[in-house]
Amino acid sequence: MLDVLNARWELLLSAHAFCWVRRPLWGREPAQCVAAEHFEAPLSEAERLSALAAFLQTTPVRYQGVRVSVDASWLYAAQVAPLANATRWPDIQAYTQLRLQEIFEVSQPLQVVCEPRTEGPYWASAMLQSHLHSLRSLLGAQRLALVACVPQWTVVWNHAAPALEETAVLLLHDRSTTLVLTQQGRVMGVQHWPFAAKSLSGPQWVALWRQAVRRYAMPEPAHWGVVGPVHALNLEDLKLKPLGSHADVLTVWGVQP
Repeated sequence: MLDVLNARWELLLSAHAFCWVRRPLWGREPAQCVAAEHFEAPLSEAERLSALAAFLQTTPVRYQGVRVSVDASWLYAAQVAPLANATRWPDIQAYTQLRLQEIFEVSQPLQVVCEPRTEGPYWASAMLQSHLHSLRSLLGAQRLALVACVPQWTVVWNHAAPALEETAVLLLHDRSTTLVLTQQGRVMGVQHWPFAAKSLSGPQWVALWRQAVRRYAMPEPAHWGVVGPVHALNLEDLKLKPLGSHADVLTVWGVQP
């Protein structure tokens, strides 16, 4: 399928599913989920690339660039202090990668997929270089090119952030929960849990969220913004402010099944 002038192709990779999304460039048609594979149990790291290789054997597109978004199961992410006096992008990138390797005690090299900053603590996300190289190779075998690789939570966040002033926002997905903490519009911390909000009781969630806020040395918010089904949270101790009904990447993109 050669429609490079008419559509953009996205590949969503999570622990529970793989999905091909075709988005028309001119907005004349809705985006569509062209092919998907769902897994009953989350894929382990050892299973991930072999499952992806099998999924890509029946790719619906060839000879195009692909934008890939990955969930937290593919990522190493943490808050990093800036490198003093660093101005060159390669220096900042190399420092961030090494710092994340130290934080997570990973011996294999990482590659940053969420842009670091030169001043103030910043939130950085990285993937194993070997996984990123394998991803490029698997796509290349199908005559495809990796254009970009981004965390899925940033897709939702960038969609919602322009209208947000809250310092704490919960992104509620049917299979995961993400807490984004900000100061003056800058992301200061992200905490991800690979299970839905309904998996824990209200007091258990309150304890986890307050622990995350303390970890980043931030004051407890007066209220908590929620993107997703706020009714899934049965809480009396916290003030919740609904901000949007969906925290799913496919819904943000307006994808039709």
